[in-house]
Amino acid sequence: MEKELPRNSKQFTFPQQIGYRKHARSLAPVWMGMIMLFVLGLGACSSVKTPTSPTIEPQITNVTATAPQPSETPSPSPTPQPRVVLLAPDGADPQQKEALRILLKELAARSGMDFQVLASATPVDFTSDLQAVVVLPPDPGLATLAAAAPHTQFLAVGIPEVQPGTNISVIDTRGVRSDQQGFLAGYLASLVTQDWRVGVLSTNDDPAGKAQRQGFLNGAIFYCGLCRPAYPPFVQYPIYADLASGAPTADQQAAADSLIAQGVMTVYVAPGAGDSSLLEYLAGKGVNLIGSEPPPAAISDHWIATIHGDWLEGVRLAWDDMINNQPSSRQDLPLSISDRNETLFSIGRQRLAEQISAELASGLIDTGVDPATGETK
Repeated sequence: MEKELPRNSKQFTFPQQIGYRKHARSLAPVWMGMIMLFVLGLGACSSVKTPTSPTIEPQITNVTATAPQPSETPSPSPTPQPRVVLLAPDGADPQQKEALRILLKELAARSGMDFQVLASATPVDFTSDLQAVVVLPPDPGLATLAAAAPHTQFLAVGIPEVQPGTNISVIDTRGVRSDQQGFLAGYLASLVTQDWRVGVLSTNDDPAGKAQRQGFLNGAIFYCGLCRPAYPPFVQYPIYADLASGAPTADQQAAADSLIAQGVMTVYVAPGAGDSSLLEYLAGKGVNLIGSEPPPAAISDHWIATIHGDWLEGVRLAWDDMINNQPSSRQDLPLSISDRNETLFSIGRQRLAEQISAELASGLIDTGVDPATGETK
């Protein structure tokens, strides 16, 4: 049934409107298809993965090593370490050998040198790296060895038959200056003796004995000056008594008695002036003693000290010359004080005496004696 329009309403029907509706109905499927394609396109875009860089596999190249070709100029061989040798033949003193081994090992290490001890040697052993050889007695034919190795310095210790040469130095283990030994003994005697009542027994038939005596007198005066005693006997100390070399025991005791009679309390027995029986005789009289050899055990209570040449110190002093390929310029041994009796000779007085010994060795103190003649200068 057809619906009536209100009376006042108007209904217009345009052909264009009718055509639009019909056209819209016909386009609806097309629009829907386009919308679907658009949605599907968005989904496809969201599902696209971000591209990543491609992985590059490392390539390993096999390299075949080839041995280096030798150069035309060969590499120089390493320089051998300088070395020093202690030549201690069969029959060498074991104590002397051991003392020298310890000293040379220390000196070699300090100088960056190798060190070895040999009982025998031939010229074949003396290669160019051998810088110094220290030799103990008995003589192993040192002159021949030194001639075969002119590039090496040799030091003979206590071998009297060996003579110095261009590459040979000699240390006489007894080689002290007699005037200096006597001077130090005189200084020490006055240093430790009350009222400076000191004397010396010496030989009078050789220059060394005279130098010992005069050196002793000068050394005692060097310490005590006028040396005037405070109580009798009023003797002008120091005094001396001379003996002939090899004097019989009776003469030795007579000389000792002459010193004792003048109030002497300390006696220096110089080398060659008496034997152990004289030392025991003096000690039995209550006299204190200074000597040049270690004392007999029986008189140790009366022994003040021993003054002797320090041959080990002589080797030490010769060391610098040897490693510089020069013969040692020193022939006399420095003096050493040993066998100190702590009751009679304090450590403080020992330091004073050692200072005098060092100044004698360096030339700061002149003994006032000509060592060649034993006479006063």
